[in-house]
Amino acid sequence: MSETKQTTQENEENCQLVYRPWNQLTKVWTLPVIHSLGLKEPARFNELKRRTQGISATSLTERLSELEKENIVQRKVFPDSPPRVEYSLTKKGWELHAILAEFADWAVKWGKPQALEVKAK
Repeated sequence: MSETKQTTQENEENCQLVYRPWNQLTKVWTLPVIHSLGLKEPARFNELKRRTQGISATSLTERLSELEKENIVQRKVFPDSPPRVEYSLTKKGWELHAILAEFADWAVKWGKPQALEVKAK
C-alpha cells in the first residue's frame, strides 16, 4: 500500500472514531442532561427532569439509557420500598463534562461578538 493511501485510510479511521461519539452527543437533550448531572450528583430522575427544563420524561429516559450504554452515566438501583434509582457521571462522563465545559467557554468567547454583529446589521 502506498504511503499516501495508508495516510488517507488512517485519517478516515480516525474520523470515524470522532463521528460516532459526536453524533451521539449532538442528539437533542444529550448535552443538557450531561450538564445537569454535572451540577450535582447523584441525582434522581425527577431531579434531573427539573434541572433540564423543557425535557419530557420520555426524552430523559432515552438519553439516560443511551448515556448508560456508552458508559458516560451510571445508574444505581437501591432496593428500598419503593425502589430508588440514582444517576451519576462515570469517570468517562466527568472527562466528557470537562471537555464540554471548555467547549462552552470557547463558544461564549467566540459566539457573542458574531451574535452582536448580526443584530447590528
